[in-house]
Amino acid sequence: MVDSTAAENSTTNTVFSDITAISKSKESFGFFSQHSPDLKIINTISELLKDICQENNSIEVNNDNIAINKRIKIFILKKIPSISIKDYLIRLSKYSKISCSTLILILVYIDRLCKMYNFKINYFNIYKFILSSMIIAIKYNEDEFYSCEFYAKLGGISKLEMNTLEYEFISLLNFNLFVKEELYLKYYELLLNNENDDSVEDKKEKEEGEEEEEEEEEGKE
Repeated sequence: MVDSTAAENSTTNTVFSDITAISKSKESFGFFSQHSPDLKIINTISELLKDICQENNSIEVNNDNIAINKRIKIFILKKIPSISIKDYLIRLSKYSKISCSTLILILVYIDRLCKMYNFKINYFNIYKFILSSMIIAIKYNEDEFYSCEFYAKLGGISKLEMNTLEYEFISLLNFNLFVKEELYLKYYELLLNNENDDSVEDKKEKEEGEEEEEEEEEGKE
């Protein structure tokens, strides 16, 4: 049986393995958890996930060159979906009506699973990980939730597969869904810091704009 507490302290290279200790008030914790995620925070999360997926895909496609537990293999897709991680998160968040705190729990659970089994997320497994983790986080954190059939349709899979993914994900976590407030706040701080930074697209547009201004200035001269 895996010690999930020890796993969270491991050095496995996952999306959030480099978060540092911080100090936040309980009022800040409560305020954030009561609100629905907006497009800005979803974009921040999708950028983080996209970056780590791209990095891991360049190292190992579909995790084929490492020993994988057969139960984890069910989360791996044969083909990368055409929908982006960002659009997938927007779709799930919009129709499942989850809170920001639930969105953070999704990330905590995925990261916990990867650390426990020394497993890396990439474009082939992140979609099923997100969907499975979301359902578990909703049932653990939200007052109300929809049927399994609803989430299956939302995720584009069958009800049977949805049930299987949900059970396998939570059992791989040893049914340990509790998240300490300090850990939650670490993820919150990470997202907050990234949210305040310019996105890749924003930086690119800014650089292109500066180049155009320089060209115009040179033309005037």
